[in-house]
Amino acid sequence: MLLSDITQTPAFMVESSMLQHEYDQIVAKMKALSTEVIPVIDQGCWAGVFQLFSNSFPSGKEMGLWFQDTPFFYEDTEIIDIKLPVKSSLVGVVDKNNKFIGIAETGKIVEQKRVICAKYKEVYEQHKHLDAVIDSAYDGILITDALGVVTRVNPAMSRFSGILENRFIGRHLTELFSQGVFKEPSITWKALQEKREVIGLQRYPTGQEHIVSAVPIIDEFGKVQGSVATVRDMTELARLREELNFVQKRSQEYQLEILKLRKQVLSDEVIAVSPKMVSVFDLAGRVADFDSTVLILGESGVGKEVLANFIHKNSRRSKGPFVKINCGALPADLLESELFGYEAGAFTGASRSGKKGLFEAAEGGMIFLDEIGEMSTSLQVKVLRVLQEQEFTRVGGVEPLQVNCRIIAATHRNLQERIQLGLFREDLYYRLYVVPIHIPPLRERHEDIPAMIQYFLNRYNQKHGIQKVIDSQVIHALKNYSWPGNVRQLSNLIERLVVTIFEPTILLHHLPEDVMTFEGPLARTVYHPAMPKGNFEDAIAATNPQMIEITESDNYNAFNLLERDLIIESLSRYGSIRKVGQALGVSHTTVIKKMKKYGITR
Repeated sequence: MLLSDITQTPAFMVESSMLQHEYDQIVAKMKALSTEVIPVIDQGCWAGVFQLFSNSFPSGKEMGLWFQDTPFFYEDTEIIDIKLPVKSSLVGVVDKNNKFIGIAETGKIVEQKRVICAKYKEVYEQHKHLDAVIDSAYDGILITDALGVVTRVNPAMSRFSGILENRFIGRHLTELFSQGVFKEPSITWKALQEKREVIGLQRYPTGQEHIVSAVPIIDEFGKVQGSVATVRDMTELARLREELNFVQKRSQEYQLEILKLRKQVLSDEVIAVSPKMVSVFDLAGRVADFDSTVLILGESGVGKEVLANFIHKNSRRSKGPFVKINCGALPADLLESELFGYEAGAFTGASRSGKKGLFEAAEGGMIFLDEIGEMSTSLQVKVLRVLQEQEFTRVGGVEPLQVNCRIIAATHRNLQERIQLGLFREDLYYRLYVVPIHIPPLRERHEDIPAMIQYFLNRYNQKHGIQKVIDSQVIHALKNYSWPGNVRQLSNLIERLVVTIFEPTILLHHLPEDVMTFEGPLARTVYHPAMPKGNFEDAIAATNPQMIEITESDNYNAFNLLERDLIIESLSRYGSIRKVGQALGVSHTTVIKKMKKYGITR
């Protein structure tokens, strides 16, 4: 605020020359105006003030004037810069030619200085807060004046550019470019010149690339006062973008793998309902695309060849050949010539042109060595060479041949035991044991059995041109059989039932005796329709006695056996004793008594 903002015209002022001729009139005028101070002008210029005072005499009070040489100030003086005299209530205000234009009360000057100081303090606090915001911003910030000289940068700007703050301050934007601080012409300078926001990429000596958004500061009159540029680190954004793209890509790959696996499960021989088998095929699907050697372990008949075929179909070698051989089905000499081929005249009866082996036939694809645990140790050495060197020599040959095929091996043997017996090479074992996959026996995954039954039933119906159906009680019974022959035994049984049963529906009594008389932990199960409410006798009478196989070795009579199995089945179905009682139409205490009678524990 300027002094002119509080300058006022005095109600009464005098020329210095009037003091000699009009002394009494001046005093009277001041008394009439009730003022003790009046400005004194000397030929249009400020001279000072007359101060009214009074002296006391025995005859009374006598008024007088006292001249005080008070200072004057120019009208364009900032009020905050005025230093006031101690004993003066007025100061003079003059123009640039020192001509008197008015007065200003010192009281008002003091008050305005107090207001201005309070505003300055408020602005200072705001400025401190703004400084803290600028300094703590993650983005770099660069501020210039209207000419393009840098007035402020924050720590982030120094960090991004690798340039200390003091190397920015006071330097022109074009100078920073010419000295290599900016690797391209300054975007902020362009914003100042074009009076508009400019966004672009800027590189710094650190090699990092940043996106800069520069905006000119324009006042209400359209005049540029400076500029502000925000600088964002594109290196971090690029890294995050790459990570996001990677995650999205992997997500798409996983979705494709899941779809591919689901398609296999629905359309091929792959059946995985139980958690164990889902885990097996999940692992197989994950390793299918890699050329790592896979060793499939499991009892005979669990489906090792099916799993090997699944790996081949889901691999990058799926368009190549898939060669299979049972290493335990051929004598050692014959197996060697089958695997590695032979040269012309290698042995008596050999073809004159020689013969390619299965490893050559599997070029670009896979070879499945089933029952590798039965292979002789002499042949194991040659297989080890293929795994280590990707080469072999034909029988009767001398030149090594290169081979490009993936090896999948399988066995039902405990290879570590065979190593101890000297029947299997330890070095070959560890070469094969890169990705071991163990297929559990069918007795450990009963959840898969209903789906397998339906699969084999459809296959053999189609194969033999008939249409058989299977009763749900048969499925229930087969779920509780131990299946020592695993999936192969189940497949053979379903085919036997399809081709030997005359009736269109396969019922419980059609099952072979060895399946029905199985005495494993799940042997005794009653397969019945929905239980009617009533007593035990009613529930037992509602069952079809033809669906229950009772052997002479049982220590219970037929009725007690049915009653016992009915309780076991009900507990399995309903979970609690009270619900079993409600289902059978008896009290829960009756159920408890029967459980004690037959030694049934939950």
